[in-house]
Amino acid sequence: MDNGLPQNSIKDIVKDKYGFIWLSTDNGIVRYDGAGFQTYSKLPIDNFHFGGFYGNIHSDSIILYNDYEENKILINKRTPKIIQKKYPDYTGKVFYWSGRILERPKNKKIEAELQYLIKTGNDKYHIYREKVFYTDKKGEKKRICTLPKANRYNIFISNNTLFIIDSKNRETRRIFRESVITDKTPTLFNDPNTKIYWQQLTDQTFIIHNDDIYLVSYHKNELKLHFVTRYENFANYRFGCMYYDAKYNRLYLGSSIKGLNIVQLTQFHTARKNLPYVDDVSYASLPFSDNTIIDALGYQYTKYGAIKEHKFGSNEKYYMLYDNDGNIMYKRKNMIFKRHKSSGYVTADSILFKGKTSNGVFRSFGLYGISETDFINSSLHLFSDSNLKKAAFSFKYQGIINNFIKYNNHDLLVGSTHGLYLTSLDTRKTVLIKRFNVKNIVKTRDGNIWITTNKEGIFLLKQKKLFKIPLDEQHYLESAHDILDDPFGYYWISSNNGLFKVSRQQLLRSFENNNSPVIYYRFTKKDGLLTNEFNGGSVPNAHLLPNKEMVFPSMEGFVFFDPAKVRTYYPEKNTIFIERVKIGREAITPFHQHINLENDYKSADIFIDLPYYADSSNLKIEAKIDYQDRKWEKIEAGNQRKYTLRNLGPGKYTLHIRVLISPNGEYQYQTVTFEIKPLFYQTKFFKIVLFLFLSLIVILIILNTTKFIRKMNKVLKKKVSNMSQELQETSQDLENAKKSIQKESEYQNKFLEAVNHDLTTPIRFIAMLAEKLNEEKDSEVQKEYFEGIHQTSEELYKFTLTLKEYNKLYATNIVFEETGFSLNEIFEFKQRLFDIIAKKKNNQIEIRSQNDILCFINKGIIACIIHNIIDNAVKYSNDSIITLFAEQNGERISLQIADTGNGMTDEQLLYYNAIYRNTDDKKTPFKDSGFGLHMVIQLIKKINAEIKFTKNTPTGTIVEISLKNKN
Repeated sequence: MDNGLPQNSIKDIVKDKYGFIWLSTDNGIVRYDGAGFQTYSKLPIDNFHFGGFYGNIHSDSIILYNDYEENKILINKRTPKIIQKKYPDYTGKVFYWSGRILERPKNKKIEAELQYLIKTGNDKYHIYREKVFYTDKKGEKKRICTLPKANRYNIFISNNTLFIIDSKNRETRRIFRESVITDKTPTLFNDPNTKIYWQQLTDQTFIIHNDDIYLVSYHKNELKLHFVTRYENFANYRFGCMYYDAKYNRLYLGSSIKGLNIVQLTQFHTARKNLPYVDDVSYASLPFSDNTIIDALGYQYTKYGAIKEHKFGSNEKYYMLYDNDGNIMYKRKNMIFKRHKSSGYVTADSILFKGKTSNGVFRSFGLYGISETDFINSSLHLFSDSNLKKAAFSFKYQGIINNFIKYNNHDLLVGSTHGLYLTSLDTRKTVLIKRFNVKNIVKTRDGNIWITTNKEGIFLLKQKKLFKIPLDEQHYLESAHDILDDPFGYYWISSNNGLFKVSRQQLLRSFENNNSPVIYYRFTKKDGLLTNEFNGGSVPNAHLLPNKEMVFPSMEGFVFFDPAKVRTYYPEKNTIFIERVKIGREAITPFHQHINLENDYKSADIFIDLPYYADSSNLKIEAKIDYQDRKWEKIEAGNQRKYTLRNLGPGKYTLHIRVLISPNGEYQYQTVTFEIKPLFYQTKFFKIVLFLFLSLIVILIILNTTKFIRKMNKVLKKKVSNMSQELQETSQDLENAKKSIQKESEYQNKFLEAVNHDLTTPIRFIAMLAEKLNEEKDSEVQKEYFEGIHQTSEELYKFTLTLKEYNKLYATNIVFEETGFSLNEIFEFKQRLFDIIAKKKNNQIEIRSQNDILCFINKGIIACIIHNIIDNAVKYSNDSIITLFAEQNGERISLQIADTGNGMTDEQLLYYNAIYRNTDDKKTPFKDSGFGLHMVIQLIKKINAEIKFTKNTPTGTIVEISLKNKN
């Protein structure tokens, strides 16, 4: 019940003509398809305690009854139905034989009124009070024999012949119509410890003796037993029915208390030592006879297990080989042992290799190889014979060497954990073909060379080029171990998760056409293997024995099998049925090719019913919906094989489902149409009406809009003239704004030039003092230079604090300020700034203003003007007195800055006075020098002041500025 059965009492088992397994239980009828159980327990009856199956499988008529034969059930077309009985099946005197054990209670006779009726075709046999009667086709009833009294009779039919077994007297009666033959020879059939199971509908008879299960056949007047399997403690499980599925090699056992037991009869034999405290993890081996192998520990195996121990000792399991004389060579740490064939592999020689750690011993086409490694790099030493005395070749490789083969007469192919290498025996040069972790290099009997890797897949080497083979869907072949080809056109590949079989033709064709399908069949524990994990990393790893059996090492022992007898399973054609659907949470309902779904459906499960009893990973079911899916979508073949519809809009759809039914890529296709009903507003009629209604609305809107537009045109014409005038005014405003922005840009450029100009002189002076300080040795003079640098730097720092105000000089429109400032304060600040510089040129700056005058003109502009004039006087004067003077006459202020230095030339005086008088600044040509005075003249014009450049007597220049001090 834990696996989906409705009840743990299995009464009978049968397989119908479509391949489905049917179970009779005490709580309903069950159909099994290899994945899950479909229980029919909601039939319109009250009694769900069912008995045995009757009827005819080939005519699709399987019949069973519930207790007391209250109801008769017919299983037809994969569905149980209640049918009306035309006549009583149970008269109180006739019992229709269920097909299994006939026995009566101990110390009691069969009741006189109870008869046993057995039908075989047109023949009938009655057993009544130890008498056996035969009724022929004409209805004539004859007594043919009398049975000796016994506590129990075992009865079965095979090939239309009735067998009555008397275990007490060890007699076997064979009855065919009126012929009765009694055999008193003790056999397994009439052994008291034998139990017989017979199901007439399936025509199967089983004999169980000492836990061995046999299948009975009768041919040419001879009963034969075919061993099926051994089931430990068979009698403890109270099995009451049995069925053997020859196609899938499965045995079904029904218990009256423990449910259903499915025994997968293996196609494989795993040979083990079965010794306490000794593991069966297997690696390298060698063929030892037609049907045996031997491993590095000396154990000899057949497919049934270890049969002899040759006591080779405790050796490494990974490397073995035969030398030219048939001696067995294997490895133990840094020693190579050679066990002599001539002594029956009793005596052995050993060879010790000193130095690095010995890793492996190999042989390929007459070359013997020994690899040594420091686990970073490895050396491969090649010898021409098995004495291993003197190496003919030695090569070095990165990584640990796992195998090598002689590729041809001139080249070696070497695989290591670092990559695949090709080494020339002629030039002794090595080329790295590809960098990956090589597990094994295999040359199959068809001449192809395969490279198995760790996590990179399998590669075919052709003409020194690698071609990667397609992987299986689960990518288990990323870390395959070994490859063998059988005589029937297939490759067998071992991996860490199963044994794979693939068509040689498909695999090789995939290299020519990437779209060519490659179908892998995977064998696992469900096929009878003890483990899914095979082993690799050993040389040699797998064999094809002389008796045509294959051997692969695994974690549980050596796996033997005959590739000719191992079957692969695919669904049979025409056994795929799509006829059940489950919509939302409703019950499963049948349908025929078409499904109607309401618009509010949440999901719909469409079941794909097919009898498949092998590993579901080999079952390939795909689906796609027309105009929805471009590619086939794989359906997971789990406990329920189904396709779920979700999130589809209203409409008609076609679902295509295909199932792989052969290893050649043949599919069986099925289609299901379904329709999702639209809501009223999703119908075509509604959409047409809606379209017409919207069209009418649009037409009305257009008409009203046209009328409104005509009325508005009249109003707009009046507004156009007004707007034209407004546009002209707006255009003029935009032009003015453009000029303002252009002027602002010019102001910004001039500001940068002004800052650059005003900083040049003090910075140049600091640089000059620093240079002289570096050259001066006198400490007093150095101190004076330090003071000069300090004072100039401090004044320069104060000046930089006013740069923010400097930036506003050209952009500002504010010429006059509300609060006045002292002109003497400006004079004193500039005097301190330039004093040290002036002294170095023997210049003296004096302030001669008698009174402190308050000035209301923009302080930043005035400071900039004074700064630049003093800067020019200091820069171009030596041994000069620079005087700063200011006086106020009414609303005007006169500023005078004079020097007694070299002064301006006549040409310069004429030039700068002309610049001031020029009203168009853009047409004034600037000279290469004197930018500071150009800037002063621009600022003078900005504040509507006057400036005049004249000669000083006897030498120097006087700059007079007249300011209108408007408060």
